[in-house]
Amino acid sequence: MKEQESDHGLFYGLGKGVFLALILFALPGFFILRYYDSIESSLSDISELPVYDRMQDNYLTGAEVIGALFGSKLADFYQADTSLLHFHPPERPRPNAKNVWWDRNTLERQLAERLSAGKQQSVRAYLDYIEQYREIALAEMQRTKIPASVTLAQGLFEGNAGRGYLAAQANNHFGIKCQLRPGYRRDGRISDDDFDHHSLAIGCVQRTDDYVWDRFEVYPSARESFRRHSMLLQGDRYRWMIRTYEVGEIYPIARPLYGHDRVPYYAAWSVGLKQSGYATAKNYAEKITLIIETYQLWKIDYELVME
Repeated sequence: MKEQESDHGLFYGLGKGVFLALILFALPGFFILRYYDSIESSLSDISELPVYDRMQDNYLTGAEVIGALFGSKLADFYQADTSLLHFHPPERPRPNAKNVWWDRNTLERQLAERLSAGKQQSVRAYLDYIEQYREIALAEMQRTKIPASVTLAQGLFEGNAGRGYLAAQANNHFGIKCQLRPGYRRDGRISDDDFDHHSLAIGCVQRTDDYVWDRFEVYPSARESFRRHSMLLQGDRYRWMIRTYEVGEIYPIARPLYGHDRVPYYAAWSVGLKQSGYATAKNYAEKITLIIETYQLWKIDYELVME
């Protein structure tokens, strides 16, 4: 009888131990894995941006939003050779644009409901930036096929919606650096003479980034900055994305993004930019993706395709 009671006590103890382990370790571990991206976002500088805290699950492709006509329009867009065209985009949106999918007023109301009151000033700054530079981004997209959504999101993030020092004082909206000349002095006394800038730039300005002596290109206006950004993404390191991730589709990516291994084209672009070395920030792909989704910048891409 005592042996049975001992056995029962042993099994009871084991069962209790398993139950306690489940409560203390397994369940918290499950929730951490399940909501890792949201937890990481809340603890990182993503939480400081006026954006959603994770990817949306309701993305629609161009064909779903616009219909069958989108496919033929998309084919025409990518087949058109506009590389030699010179664009002079207006500073403000075209008053007679035929296909206007992005609407500031509607979006502003939605964001007022979904984002905290403390972020509303930044929301307005982001929307102002989009309105001010969308035509330049669309002109670059027409000529280079680089999605305007990606260009605008990078400008919003890199230049803090035009409020950062480089964007405001140097017209550098994308954090593009001057390059060190071959044979530069390695004794720590690096000067402006050790740097070259692109022909679109008019000089370099010192700002601390990876190093205290980093120099960034200075442009006469934002238009040259956007043009320089396009030229950079057309270079050997980044141009593979232009036809790999076409507008309006969903693509597999090398690493999951917010638990998704198949994502909209703009998210694939964001991951590709990070993997190709555009930025050192750990969550760069997440930040660019969330900016595009929060401000529905993909709708601006659709406007150009459907012209």
